[in-house]
Amino acid sequence: MSAQQVKIKWPFGKDEKVKLIWIGDPFRYDNKIMLHAYFRARGVTMKILLDWGTLPCLAVQHYYSDGVITTSQPPQGAKEVDITIYPNRVHYYEKPWKIQGSYDPATSRSFIFSFDSKQVILPFIEVLRSILAPNGFLLYRLLESNSFPQFFTETYETNRIHLSFSSLYEKYTKTTFIYQLVWLLTNRDLRQVYESIAFTWLQEQSLKFEWNFTQPIIVTARVKEDNNTWTVLQIVNVKNKHIPYENISISHPEIQHSEKSKEAKKYTYRSLNKNDDEEGFTLDEQVDGSTEDFDLVQMNQLKHEYTSVPIVKRLKRGSSKQRLEEDENTKRYYGENNSIHSTADSGGQQLARGLEHQMLHEIKAQGELQEFINVLKVLEQYPEIKAIRAFTDVLPEVLGERKFTKLSDGIAKRRYVIAEVYVVHGSRFNIIEVERETRSLSTLILYSPSKQDWSTIYHNLLINLVNASGAWSRKSLKTIETRGIKIVKCKHSRKGIRHRSNMLLNKLM
Repeated sequence: MSAQQVKIKWPFGKDEKVKLIWIGDPFRYDNKIMLHAYFRARGVTMKILLDWGTLPCLAVQHYYSDGVITTSQPPQGAKEVDITIYPNRVHYYEKPWKIQGSYDPATSRSFIFSFDSKQVILPFIEVLRSILAPNGFLLYRLLESNSFPQFFTETYETNRIHLSFSSLYEKYTKTTFIYQLVWLLTNRDLRQVYESIAFTWLQEQSLKFEWNFTQPIIVTARVKEDNNTWTVLQIVNVKNKHIPYENISISHPEIQHSEKSKEAKKYTYRSLNKNDDEEGFTLDEQVDGSTEDFDLVQMNQLKHEYTSVPIVKRLKRGSSKQRLEEDENTKRYYGENNSIHSTADSGGQQLARGLEHQMLHEIKAQGELQEFINVLKVLEQYPEIKAIRAFTDVLPEVLGERKFTKLSDGIAKRRYVIAEVYVVHGSRFNIIEVERETRSLSTLILYSPSKQDWSTIYHNLLINLVNASGAWSRKSLKTIETRGIKIVKCKHSRKGIRHRSNMLLNKLM
């Protein structure tokens, strides 16, 4: 994996050395978290749109060539030094910043402290990607409020922590990822800082936090010195990471006893063209398809050292059959292997229809929402439907107590499903379904012929739904319609899943 190259779309010339001069703040765009990276060469600055998950490969003042972001060259004069960051010496500092060659507004955010008779400037973004969120999973959870319980539950015993992962937790079960997660979870000061970031970002659309760590943190950093000041360009090693447990156990629906079977596969995926994995892959912010590979490539660059190495035990539950053969009943999905991937955690369109169906199929819900997912599965089979992508979450929290955010038991959080339906003639419809629990709350269908910030629209609708105690208020819907969005309500039917799917199809057509 270390031989793989990861590329981005590149507006510069071949073999040209291009300097990364700025990394912008994350923002929502088409249901994804994105950032702008500013590259400069020959007096010209170019702004490139990238997924938030690309952050680990971006190092300010480093040079890149041919769009390869997994390899960069530090500027002349940079050196690597070990730095101990003592908690009581760190101060947060921010100021307006002018990006060279660009009129975009920016804010410089850093932590400043003294070490070894030097003043050290540590960019805020470097703390995020190397200390608090060194992989894609943690980067995206960083911007979500209280999202960990959706992915796992924690059980603590004497000298042992057990993590029971749900099916939503994908890809990150390798030991290196488990160590990173457990280190964050079991050090209370780290976790409190991490979980505070989402609240500030959601409220102010700004990334910031105070240095409330209670323990010294040792890093190896690549720095540039000027007038007795070290500016950290990149952290290459995080040391003295302490996990206060000797044993870690994990369980996951995919961790099972596997046995070979002579039964034929139900489906298989085949490429119409072969591609050499050693050539790597190209990132495209317009698509989905994030894999663990990208994080593993980056982890070969950023090192983590632990004061002790806990034993990780994987608890196998149930069994699975490993089917190696195919027959005439095996469904075969074909697609071009053009090595295009994304570092997006969610959002975008899938490249292969088979993967889209799998995404929908893997969504786990209960009761009414599971029925709605089943309706979508039937809807997806109609020839008029090109693709369906859906996701589920709990209703957003608002200031003050709102009973509608919880079910009638007063404990379980009320959930919703949003499905983005792409039809064959090119239109896209957005369907919102909320757990009703005996309420007469219609399904909403949204459509717009023009480009919209759907993430903000979803958020505003759901916030207003909570504030209106579980009703789609006229004022809320009118506000959305003024943006050129058509809204159709679809009442629920008790005539079965196929009837409901037909009702939805008629509304869409």
